[in-house]
Amino acid sequence: MIRKVLSVLVVAADERDADFATRVLEERGDQVTVAPSVPDAVSRLGRGDVDVALVSLSLPHGDGLALVHHLRALYPTVDVIVMTTPQDLEESSHAMALGVLQTVLRPLTGDALLVAVDRARERRMLIDQRERLDAEARSGRLRTATYARCAAFIAETDRTIVAERILEACAQELPLSSAALYLPPFLGSRTFVRAAAQAEGTGLPTSLDQAAVDAFDPTEVVAVRDGRIQIAFLGPTELAGAAILRPRHKLSEEQEQALTVIASLGTASLEAARKVDAIARTGIKDPETSAYTFAYFGDVAGREIDRAARHGRRFSLVTLAMDGMTELGELRPEAQRHARRLLTEAVLTAVRDSDVVARVEDDELYLLLPETALLGVLGARHRIEARFAAQKELHAIMAEHLPELGPPALNFGVAVYPFDGTDLGTLLRRSRQRGEQSRRGPWRRLGLNGRPLFDALDTLMGTEDDVVVRPDGRVSLHGDLTAAHDEGAHHAVLPASILPRLSRHLVADARRAGVPGVIYAAGDERMGEALIDEMGEDGARSQVRGWVLRSADQQALSPAARTLAVPGADLAGRILLLSLTELGGYVLSGRRLRSRRLAEPTMLVYHASDLDMADGLVSALQRTYHLQPEVGQ
Repeated sequence: MIRKVLSVLVVAADERDADFATRVLEERGDQVTVAPSVPDAVSRLGRGDVDVALVSLSLPHGDGLALVHHLRALYPTVDVIVMTTPQDLEESSHAMALGVLQTVLRPLTGDALLVAVDRARERRMLIDQRERLDAEARSGRLRTATYARCAAFIAETDRTIVAERILEACAQELPLSSAALYLPPFLGSRTFVRAAAQAEGTGLPTSLDQAAVDAFDPTEVVAVRDGRIQIAFLGPTELAGAAILRPRHKLSEEQEQALTVIASLGTASLEAARKVDAIARTGIKDPETSAYTFAYFGDVAGREIDRAARHGRRFSLVTLAMDGMTELGELRPEAQRHARRLLTEAVLTAVRDSDVVARVEDDELYLLLPETALLGVLGARHRIEARFAAQKELHAIMAEHLPELGPPALNFGVAVYPFDGTDLGTLLRRSRQRGEQSRRGPWRRLGLNGRPLFDALDTLMGTEDDVVVRPDGRVSLHGDLTAAHDEGAHHAVLPASILPRLSRHLVADARRAGVPGVIYAAGDERMGEALIDEMGEDGARSQVRGWVLRSADQQALSPAARTLAVPGADLAGRILLLSLTELGGYVLSGRRLRSRRLAEPTMLVYHASDLDMADGLVSALQRTYHLQPEVGQ
């Protein structure tokens, strides 16, 4: 394996440690950035290209351990190495409990530092190797770069643009002296006309007659004839297009495979573009569901992208699909069409007049929400889910024909311009990816949606009988609790002292980004005081609204504090921190562990950077205590 160059972020309490680490690692060939403070480190992490964080536990005010917790909670892919001293035993043990990769003792030595960083390097090289092997197993010898080049045309809806981008992808795979791609002017035509060309005027014809079209062998997608490469774009029933390439060198086996991939994806794109043209000619509305056609949607989305770029605005694109719709179509097409109409009706009645809803052929709905960011999307999602739940006829259809699937569910994916992309194709791909992540995530997997707040929290935390403290101080969990684990979501044993720092960081991150949101804290007085202090008593320092929950019989933290007295004793013994802002969602649910084997005070927590879970628990909390929803409506 080729040695991997790492991007290392150094956050040191001592400038000499930072200089030493920079010198040693740069001599090894790594890229080193020194953050003079924790806020600078958080800002640098936001760029998303840090491989290893080298953090000193000796930072003032306990910021070192707080930064480690921040890294493990919000940046799980970053390897963390901590610099410590023998006197920082307690801090070191807490850091190890959070899952740091390695500890390095101060004063630093070159060997110890290189060994620790090389361990991270080896781990990342093994991960890269495993990913390469998985990719080879899935796609054979087809190159990932070819698929990336095909991304330039698979989202296009104009056949001429698709043809031009296909030739560009071919030219990137092998050097060409000339190339042309031919398309039928209408369905069933036996004469193809040139729609795109490269190095025009080098002898390739402007059109292909019937004999030339028939010369394309349907059994060979890529064929070499008389020094020319012929590519047949084979549609379901006929030739969707044909290309002739003149290469500068002999075609290699790898290049032939790449051209085969381009031909396959190019065929799908040409067919989709032809269908979009046909839909566009029939009007801007889908006659079956009253949603807009994809052609109209693409046009509106393109204009919205231009406006957002010109005026510095945001907007959101949502993909929405119902589980079981494809299976229903295979089983009962008429029932599928009726279900589709009911689903579209539920969505149309839940969105604003300015929002655009379109239906595409694979039974996905696309939603364009102008001037709407993440929290606004959550509000639209709540309204759509409410209309969907009230659509009894739709549920009856699914229960009759597909009872084995259980209650039907909606899959939402969201992408926000410009954070997730600046073109329609990228936004759609990102939205679909998030929809799939939501479908597989713990909130959906554990069936927590709609459950009462404390039932959901008990599912995540279990009871005291589900936790065993071992003689060495480690904690074992009942197997059922590990079902809640996911990428960025798991149980951990943490010191209670970290709670105030965590609440401060949540507010500080949102204030630094200038975004709105809401944060609820309960169960720890110091955490609540830190939240109020970071916000300011009147909350004027931040767009984030912060609330400290307390039982009605408890005294408020201060006369002007933003505290809410809630009825009942359900919060007793619980620690809860919920954050929902435009940056995303964060959940921490915990309880204190009482054992002589553990240093006091220690707590078992379930924490997750999961938007579905944060949104669901915030909504459940607001329902439980009849609180006014402040975001996502």
